[in-house]
Amino acid sequence: MSPLGLALTWAGAGVLGGAMLPRLHRRRLAWIVVLGAALAGLAAAPAATWPGPAASHAYGASLVLGRPALGLLVAGGIALAATLAIAPHLEGAESLAACLVVSACVVVLGATVPIIWGLAVALAAAVLALRWIAAAPGRATLAAGRVMGLGGAVLVGAAVFVPAAGPAVDNRTALAGGLLAGGVCAQLALVPLGGWAPSVARAVSGADLAPWVMLLAPSVLLTAGVLLPALPGGARVPLANVLLVLGLASAVFGAVQAARASPAVRYSRVVIADLALVAAGLGTGHTAGRLGGLVLILAQLCAGPLLVHPARPGLGRQRALAWLSLTGLPPTPAFWGRFLVLEGCAAASGTALAAGMVASAGLLIAAVRALTLPGDAAEGTPPGRLVRAVTWAVALASISLGFAPDAITTGVFGAIM
Repeated sequence: MSPLGLALTWAGAGVLGGAMLPRLHRRRLAWIVVLGAALAGLAAAPAATWPGPAASHAYGASLVLGRPALGLLVAGGIALAATLAIAPHLEGAESLAACLVVSACVVVLGATVPIIWGLAVALAAAVLALRWIAAAPGRATLAAGRVMGLGGAVLVGAAVFVPAAGPAVDNRTALAGGLLAGGVCAQLALVPLGGWAPSVARAVSGADLAPWVMLLAPSVLLTAGVLLPALPGGARVPLANVLLVLGLASAVFGAVQAARASPAVRYSRVVIADLALVAAGLGTGHTAGRLGGLVLILAQLCAGPLLVHPARPGLGRQRALAWLSLTGLPPTPAFWGRFLVLEGCAAASGTALAAGMVASAGLLIAAVRALTLPGDAAEGTPPGRLVRAVTWAVALASISLGFAPDAITTGVFGAIM
């Protein structure tokens, strides 16, 4: 299957799940449609080389998916299907928006020129923002739409200057690096552009937040990791420095907020901080930092389908296992991911290492508080057998990743970027 065919498969799944199933009164089956689209990625053969969103005459404007991109699409799609299966209730539009976002992410991951990459990111952000505004109209969702939309427009603008960037820091090169940094920071909710993410997490349901956590933000991170080495020094160094500095600042701020947060919003703070650590790992430019970022992405894909939803009766043990996987205590997957990111930070500077350690300590406190003060719901309908089975699968996957992080990460993403 070609990348374009995979994108159309996801779009078709969205139409089927979001438009047809509600008419048939089968909204709860949306997860099956999403799972089918995710497994369709196994039929796509990865390219021998993955150029990423860098201008290349050898590829033109065609879509090319490498092994890391396909791994993310399959793993993220499965996590998204599990999220929909666990959701307490579905309106019907969640699966349509999610599948359209993933369809755009296929183009984000497969883009071989910056302009297509920027347009695809902008499209995915627009679909998410429209869904959030429709689900919970208010200042928070409107602000998210403005920031993410502006970030996508900035990436499109950066595409004009990236081909002209050179090793020396001239006006065009500096503008290319600055626009790339601003656009990426807006999509990843890094400070000072990240205020929209916690607000949206409070306003919308977990099923609506999941596409950003599991596909859009990781897609931007993966493609930024491929784009960085391809950029000339004049644009690469500013972008890497921004990712490192703002990533660590966002991680520290998010970790402190997560340690203080109420149970209802604690996970959203944790995932924002971990994604910021992934960005910082890319900014270090070291292999350990990039590998740690991949492990953290997988850790969130494993735990996210369960923790992105509010607590429900009967799921306390499953949620406890998922939170345990995010504590950062050995041998949990969060420990290995954050340890490798810290290794990359240590190679960058002592200040970066200190900031990373503060962020990791805050995230440990947040996860321990979730385990000791879970805030489980005392009321509500107990979940059925399917939901219990999916939550146990999610919880066990979260723990299992910590016992073989290197083998599982390599199995999903292939060789290290």
